[in-house]
Amino acid sequence: MGSLLLKIIMEQLDQYIRSVEAPISDLTNARVVLGNIAASKFAGGDGGNSGTPLDDKVVVTLVNIAEEGSLKNNTATRQVNDQYIQNNPVVHVNLYLLFTANFEYYDTAVNHLFRVMEFFQGRKIFQFKNAPMAGVLPDDIERIREIELTIELHTLSFEQLNDLWGSLGGKQMPFVLYRARLVPVQMELPVSRGGLVTEIGLNTSHSNGQ
Repeated sequence: MGSLLLKIIMEQLDQYIRSVEAPISDLTNARVVLGNIAASKFAGGDGGNSGTPLDDKVVVTLVNIAEEGSLKNNTATRQVNDQYIQNNPVVHVNLYLLFTANFEYYDTAVNHLFRVMEFFQGRKIFQFKNAPMAGVLPDDIERIREIELTIELHTLSFEQLNDLWGSLGGKQMPFVLYRARLVPVQMELPVSRGGLVTEIGLNTSHSNGQ
């Protein structure tokens, strides 16, 4: 489910960038891809030759996941027909998404980086009610359509910046980091099931010495 959410956001970002940057003849060439930026040829990797090409693209990399501690809930119980179903509480997480302008020419990279910031400045909240769901499991469709994500710019200190790019291979490239807030995570399998209580028996007898 997580990759589908990212792909939907990426497709909308890609459409925006191509509409303002690419010539009409180039509208079929995706400018935004999901991948590990450390594999980029410009960063010393294989250029994504084992999968999606990464060079001359805006590369989206998931670099961290953190739980949203303010939304911890107790175990949830819900009724389905004549049974109650108990699930562990939904875990809401924040996804830290690195958008790297991975282009050979620096001015091209900077231009695309600003297109990314323009897009998220104008589109901070993402809903998925009308998103295409081809190939998605029915249970996932309902959950995805209820999700609302807030995208926020996340600024790193110079020390954090060095640590981040050190973990990605050491070669810093034009980038911007965003936090996608409140992605719900829950396993569909219930913790327990049980029948509903339909009758309460009351024992009124008590000891009276007889």
